Amino acid sequence: MKKWLKVLLIILGSLILLLAILTVCIGPIAKVVLEKHSKELCHRVVTMDKLNVNLFTGSVGIYGLRALEEDDVTPFMSFNSLKVNIDVFPLLVKKVKLRYIKLDGPVINVTQEGYVFNFSDIIEFYRPEHRDTTPSKWLVDLRRISLTRGNICYSDLLMNSNLCMKDINVDIPRLCFGRGNSDAAMQLLFEDGGKLDVKMGYGMDKSDFTLYVKMEDFNLDPVEPYLRQWLSFTDVNGRFSADLSVSGNLKHILDLDAKGNLCLHDFDMDVDRFKHVVTMDRLNVEVEDVNLEEKIFHIDRIEFDALKVNFEIDENGSSFSSLFPSDSTKQANVEQDKKSKKKRSKKKAEKTEELVEIETNNIMPADIRLNHLVLNDCEVNFTDRTLKKEALSLPISDITVDAHNLSSKTMSKASLYAHFGKTGEFHCKWQGYLSSKGNQEIELEIKDLQMQELSPYSLHYFAYPISKGVLVYKGTTTLKNQMLDSKNHFDMYNLVVEKKNKDVVPEYKLPLQAAAYVLTDMSGCAKMDLPVKGNISNPKFSLRKIIVKAFFNTILRVAASPVDMIIQACRANADAFKDLAVGLDQNSFTSKQYDQFNAICEVMKDKPELTVTVSPSFNMANYSEGDAKTKEKTMREYEHIQELMHAHFAQYGITQERLQFTQKVGKKFAAKGKVLLSFDVRTPGMDDVEGMEAAEEAFEKETE
Repeated sequence: MKKWLKVLLIILGSLILLLAILTVCIGPIAKVVLEKHSKELCHRVVTMDKLNVNLFTGSVGIYGLRALEEDDVTPFMSFNSLKVNIDVFPLLVKKVKLRYIKLDGPVINVTQEGYVFNFSDIIEFYRPEHRDTTPSKWLVDLRRISLTRGNICYSDLLMNSNLCMKDINVDIPRLCFGRGNSDAAMQLLFEDGGKLDVKMGYGMDKSDFTLYVKMEDFNLDPVEPYLRQWLSFTDVNGRFSADLSVSGNLKHILDLDAKGNLCLHDFDMDVDRFKHVVTMDRLNVEVEDVNLEEKIFHIDRIEFDALKVNFEIDENGSSFSSLFPSDSTKQANVEQDKKSKKKRSKKKAEKTEELVEIETNNIMPADIRLNHLVLNDCEVNFTDRTLKKEALSLPISDITVDAHNLSSKTMSKASLYAHFGKTGEFHCKWQGYLSSKGNQEIELEIKDLQMQELSPYSLHYFAYPISKGVLVYKGTTTLKNQMLDSKNHFDMYNLVVEKKNKDVVPEYKLPLQAAAYVLTDMSGCAKMDLPVKGNISNPKFSLRKIIVKAFFNTILRVAASPVDMIIQACRANADAFKDLAVGLDQNSFTSKQYDQFNAICEVMKDKPELTVTVSPSFNMANYSEGDAKTKEKTMREYEHIQELMHAHFAQYGITQERLQFTQKVGKKFAAKGKVLLSFDVRTPGMDDVEGMEAAEEAFEKETE
């Protein structure tokens, strides 16, 4: 053998032996060095059970690694093993090619306090002083990246929120930096229940991505502290599921398209001192297309199953009044925004009006569309505990909604049906534009509502309880260019308003019993029209004020002209209660007089609680200037007429208590030898008619 060949073989053998020795020794040596200088190298104390390095195969294995927090005591992270295999020769052409990266059993504890994480110091430690923006010529190609049996526990210290994920498995067949496509998949379980499955594809060349997310039965407890930033509640329970597909481009993150399904089920919320304010078995939302950049919100279906809302009112507010942040919080945010705006430059401030005008003209209206809205077995329980004598409880059940193709661009239509109270039915039809609140049309109808269910309100506001009655209501409300035109018709049957409760100080002094009595016709029906009009864009416009005012005026009109209203309700002769002249020397009545008396009797027979008072007027010249004998004779003749009338009215069952005569002489003109009879009608509850002008003035001041 030639000498040079021996030398070459010896050199090669030595190199191989050296590499073999290094392969055996480099791992233990590197382990000692890394553990000793870990604080200097990565700002953490790190220990490991074993470190293997194979220079021949380009593989590295780390086993039993443990890293501590910055305090050198608290565990930060650990894993069972990390195996990496690199293809050595592509490094010569500036290409990093890893055959596989396998991480098994990592346990990571992540904490956040404000904007600071427990690994923020590591990021700062490795942050370069000067960032190099020159594009790298190296191509990184990572293949077969896998993570198995991982566990991550995240804690937000400020929000007091904890989210623990276990059995994390990540599979990335290929991850490219520079060019090419990358794919990734991840599955994990949540410690509080539920699981997550994510798949993602990313194109490095154009920054396009696709994301598929499937979440099942995620418990809302970890996100409860974050919900409190927008809602104020005492407790919330529920589980969330999602099956979404999202595609877009990372360079234009808002220009993405999302579709899929969202589901919230077994939901229960307590607010302040109210329990189970909102509960439901399931809320399902099927997303057809959502694009934030183009303001597209197309929802195929929203479906509620067994939605139950408990709307309660007491002296401290309602079950929903404390659900949203207080006005003081909102005002603080507004003031903060104002301060930040003042820091802007004067040039921008001078151009504000011009910019606002340009932006307003270029604003793209949102494209909102809902194909189907479905409510199944839903109900609302309304309870008012602010009333003086007793609480009002009114259930609204069996709520169903028929709404299709609701759109912001075209006219939309919807209808609603529900059971109202014990026997009532509620129907509502709506049509209008979602993008224009000032142009709407609503038709409402209530059938067979038991009026006694509203008695607590009647007692509270007017001091009159309602013991019986059935209500039918029909109303049409049109809103055109902010102008409201509402026509409301109330039809009540067999309405019974009891006597005024003197222990209750009413909110409004209205003769409700008298009005109900007067409005009720001979068939037991009481009808009332209540029109409401106004400009809703006017700051002084108050729907409550206008409705109460219209009701107030209607009752006043009824109470002010009871005779006309009674005649109309009883369909009687319009001349029944007009003044009637009777001769003082008559021993019987004429046919015309009998006809008027009969008309009065028919009305009194139909209105058993009606009382008629008759007042006389004589020829004042003869009566006032005559002697005592003439006056006495006139009064005897008047008393004889009373006897004749009592005898005739008795044939209709009208007692003397209901037909009364006064001795007070009126000032009306009567022909000589005649008496002019004036009829005054009194109904139950007429005592409240007196002083109505003062009550109306008080109402006006209250509603100003």
